[in-house]
Amino acid sequence: MTSPGKMLKGKAAACSPGIVIGRVQKVNGGEFPIPEIRIGAERISAEIARFEQALTDAVSDFDHERRHLMDLESQEPLHILDAQRLMLLDAELSRKVIHCIRDEGINAEWAVHRQIQDIANVFDGINDAYLRARKSDIQHIGQRILSHLSGAGHEALQASGDEPLVVAGTDFTPIGVLRLWRQGVAAFIAEKGGPSAHSIIIARGIGITALMGAEDALQLINDGDRIVIDGEQGVWLSNPTPDVENEYRVLARGVENVERDLQAFAGQASRSRDGHALRLMANLELEEELPQALELGTEGVGLYRTEFLLSTSDQMPDEEAQYQHYAKVMRTMRGLPVTFRLMDIGGEKPLLFEQFTGHRVIAANPALGLRGVRLLLHAGSTLLHDQLRALLRASNKGDLQILVPMVSQVEEMQEVRRLLVEAAAELGIEKIPPLGTMIEVPAAVIIADALAEISDFFSVGTNDLIQYTLAADRADEEVTYLYSAAHPALEPMLRMSVQAAHKAGIPIAMCGELAADLKWTERLMNMGFDSLSMSLHHILPTRKHLASLNYHPES
Repeated sequence: MTSPGKMLKGKAAACSPGIVIGRVQKVNGGEFPIPEIRIGAERISAEIARFEQALTDAVSDFDHERRHLMDLESQEPLHILDAQRLMLLDAELSRKVIHCIRDEGINAEWAVHRQIQDIANVFDGINDAYLRARKSDIQHIGQRILSHLSGAGHEALQASGDEPLVVAGTDFTPIGVLRLWRQGVAAFIAEKGGPSAHSIIIARGIGITALMGAEDALQLINDGDRIVIDGEQGVWLSNPTPDVENEYRVLARGVENVERDLQAFAGQASRSRDGHALRLMANLELEEELPQALELGTEGVGLYRTEFLLSTSDQMPDEEAQYQHYAKVMRTMRGLPVTFRLMDIGGEKPLLFEQFTGHRVIAANPALGLRGVRLLLHAGSTLLHDQLRALLRASNKGDLQILVPMVSQVEEMQEVRRLLVEAAAELGIEKIPPLGTMIEVPAAVIIADALAEISDFFSVGTNDLIQYTLAADRADEEVTYLYSAAHPALEPMLRMSVQAAHKAGIPIAMCGELAADLKWTERLMNMGFDSLSMSLHHILPTRKHLASLNYHPES
């Protein structure tokens, strides 16, 4: 804890936009002391009953919070609560906890902690930021059960007059964020977490400004400090000087004006100042995001991450379940193109694959092991067959495209196409949807000419392409300084991919984070990219910026 009155500044991940100036209150971040206690046989039944009651109470928490969200315009918070409630009711989790209590004679708290930790460890080492963030969902489920086992209540928040209230904590669960919202909290700052956490998806949906990953914030901030939370730049300041506070008040008004200005671009065509069309599309994983994508006037979905289906179920979705989901997505998009990426699991998340398929994958270097198409073709499961059939069945609902991840060989695309044609014949479907290669491995760039001849389109995944080109794990803090799109090796690789696509007469898109970097928009357009796909909150700023540029195609 620091001495009162001293201005301090810290950095964090800007997760939910806005600028808030107010007073801060520190709260318990949801972590509970977990004792390991050996219990006698006479206490086993009572301990199991304690766990079952805590589970019932935790489910009631979700049901209570859900009722407060029924009239919310965004349906994302509802979807997330429903998904976490489903995880809470997982029969396998209950069975394992009860097994620990009964067979090992340990207390309910420790049994819950151990099982939650085992499940959470599945997600360690995942490169995909979105899937990696699902680890926090599992941990939040455990915290919810443990809070009822421990009898911990919810801390009362003390608003300071008419000033906005900012809350600081270790981490916040989705339910915790909803409780903050209902208590009038304007912003929160957390030491853990990141922009892909479900807590943040909810925060954006309900309009709470948020920073996460604010290292040591709780040690540096005092209760009652005046604080600035800058959700635009990822900055917090405690006890700002009057001049600094006034600067941020001006910035806050500017942010409000920018938001109003951006709304003028909703529904507009994505064109350069001289009329060149560059399609701006959405990267999505939740069907509840589709209405917003339509409101913004996106020209389709450039990347739909189908592996998200695994995070909302305790078993592998079969062909029918997948078909229903894909068909609903297509109907909602009203004829606009939707590119479904085949499930990208395995490799750095082998336990996740084993959990859903029953097949074990062991790799000395999992980041370079079985993942994406490698795993789909290698595994003796029906996963790929079921997914291809489900996508084929949904393809008559609109403009559906299929994207193959982690391709490094021509033979991989040839085999997926063979299986796609085979599945279409089984279903009696004559029109086969476009099949595209995801360019995210350097080898795919080198053989792009050959891949273009057997692909209907390309989509460049810059997140992994940068990572594999520079041999720098973007999830490893020790080498993040190496992970940069500014490296001179990247631009030639992008240019090679575009040239191969255009030579073969197929379109090329970009779906990595680089697509939303305004410093790159003009270069990517002039290189010849046909579309850029990005998170929804980047669509309007990119469209506005595009309208200020002129198209100068490279020769």
